[in-house]
Amino acid sequence: MPEVSDSQNPLLDAQEIASPSGRRTDQDIYRAIANAIFEQRLPSATKLPEDSLGDIFSVSRTVVRKALFRLASEKLVDIRPNRGAMVASPTVEEARDVFESRRIVEAASVEAAMQRMTDDGRARLERLVFKDHAAHQERSRRHWIRYSGAFHLEIAEIAGNQVLKAFLKELIGRTSLIIGLYEPMQRTVCTYDEHQTLLDAMIGGDIAHGVRTMVDHLVDCEQRLGLERRDRDIDLRAIFADGGD
Repeated sequence: MPEVSDSQNPLLDAQEIASPSGRRTDQDIYRAIANAIFEQRLPSATKLPEDSLGDIFSVSRTVVRKALFRLASEKLVDIRPNRGAMVASPTVEEARDVFESRRIVEAASVEAAMQRMTDDGRARLERLVFKDHAAHQERSRRHWIRYSGAFHLEIAEIAGNQVLKAFLKELIGRTSLIIGLYEPMQRTVCTYDEHQTLLDAMIGGDIAHGVRTMVDHLVDCEQRLGLERRDRDIDLRAIFADGGD
């Protein structure tokens, strides 16, 4: 199976991101932080001090601040007065809203992609499923997160709607935060075999079936997070009724 080149992968490593001049820009910093969030290298609530980031990337605080404000506009970072910036921590309600939005956006994405599918587009999706599978086999969490997100974004790329793709990229970033917060231990929310099933449905040519398969996939991903269990009020008196034994 052919390799997926970095130019084909919309989620790049931070060290690969730099302007042609070699000097970091606010866009470079934005992409580096966003990719670290997408790949769950930056957990929710991680503080993002401007001075520390400026030292890391050898840029001024002004450059860092511009990147952080863009991340905040995409709900990936929270900026609080007198407390600075930190990686966002989505609530259960926000998590549900994100998955609902993804079902709407990605249903449209699949429909358009199936109408525009080419042999090249199919090959790109197949390569990403292969990479996703390999990452699971290697137990490389960072890489399966990368290729899982890249698979969904590639469908949007094939669909040909750049506004839709940009919106989906924001939602995928927020999904990474949600998974990092709520994913049960030893369980994978988004699995490569479901991506293979989705790809098979898209190649089959039945648009209604392809859309339904994508929606079902995202419903399953949300349900595996167990968000309904986290919505319950916790009765501390009942929990410690036996004295904590």
